[in-house]
Amino acid sequence: MRRPAPAPRFLAGPRSLRRAAALLATAATAAAVLVVGAPAAPVGAASVLPSLPAPNAAGLTLRSWSVAAEQSERMGDASVTTAAVFAAHGAAPSIDPVQVPVRVRVLLPEDYQRDPAHPYPVLYLLHGGSGDVEQWSKTDEGNVTANLKDSAFKGIVVMPEGGKAGWYSDWPGHTDGFFAPQWETFHVEQLVPWIDANFNTVRAASGRAVAGVSMGGYGALRYAGRHPELFSAVGAFSPGTDIYDPGAQSIIADSTWQVGASILWTGLFDGKFRVTGDTPYRLATVFGRPDTWPGQNPVNLALDGKYASYGGKMALYAGGTGGTGEKEIGAMAEALHQDLKERAVPHRYCRGAGDHSWPYWGPELKDFVAYAYGPAPQAPAPCPNGWGPQSS
Repeated sequence: MRRPAPAPRFLAGPRSLRRAAALLATAATAAAVLVVGAPAAPVGAASVLPSLPAPNAAGLTLRSWSVAAEQSERMGDASVTTAAVFAAHGAAPSIDPVQVPVRVRVLLPEDYQRDPAHPYPVLYLLHGGSGDVEQWSKTDEGNVTANLKDSAFKGIVVMPEGGKAGWYSDWPGHTDGFFAPQWETFHVEQLVPWIDANFNTVRAASGRAVAGVSMGGYGALRYAGRHPELFSAVGAFSPGTDIYDPGAQSIIADSTWQVGASILWTGLFDGKFRVTGDTPYRLATVFGRPDTWPGQNPVNLALDGKYASYGGKMALYAGGTGGTGEKEIGAMAEALHQDLKERAVPHRYCRGAGDHSWPYWGPELKDFVAYAYGPAPQAPAPCPNGWGPQSS
């Protein structure tokens, strides 16, 4: 078991689970407004996107592929169904998996259609807790199109749904409605090969990176550590790093009751998507027995040498210095940084006075792609957000 650490208040993700409580308090109004759905894409815009040669592959069935609403014509939404996300567990599930589509948002590079034979690198960008597939592309949140414009990354960005409290895990337990989200299976075993089958990608670890924010930062570190054969670069912005910590456990357990296995608005107000029971039971539902956690826990994965292959393409960012902002996250990031140093894994580590919010994460994304994909600088580049020099 890992050493005790200060209780982090980060794992619930952007705006934390306080927003979920507000959503639940206004359920009737929210549901009435949002069931209408997103605005339709401009007429003819869908023709800008390429056709998909293997729409039904790797366990995914394509329902629709169109320009994402209120986004540039280079950003498409793929709506897919998969048995993984609503896998039956414990009894007959209360939901039919093939009836619930899961979205994946894809941003194509500007020259994608002009050079269809050119293979592009892929950045898998994971959202935070209580967030959704749209989080990284919203102009007041991730604003990925603007943040990557003229950046060192000239590839495809894949922004998959991960559930409001999915934790990027294959749940060993089940919700109160007897289904078990299998997010790691969906992302790693289904989505990665599906993307390679439908887009012009570099189909090797050297062409893939994974990054994420908050809960998605945990997901990025989890996937990178457990699947080094798939990725060659990893970026973590205010990430979760230690699921043994009591404060982290409290947030994880609360999230499984407050928003559970909901996806966007699907299941948000449905008890079948929640997990009731005490904290140990809820944690075991998401991660299994505590003796299995070292293989899922970034600080343990670091000590076990699982990030060795990412030397020079691993970046970690957190605020909280000076005793303000996300100080608990900063302490957790520091522990992971020290673990990486113990294993001599070169990495970019940036900390400063900052809190858990998007004005910090956009600059961190730009900094990460410059570090992972740009030319090697003569001297260490300054950290983003006006923070001090990086250390590794």
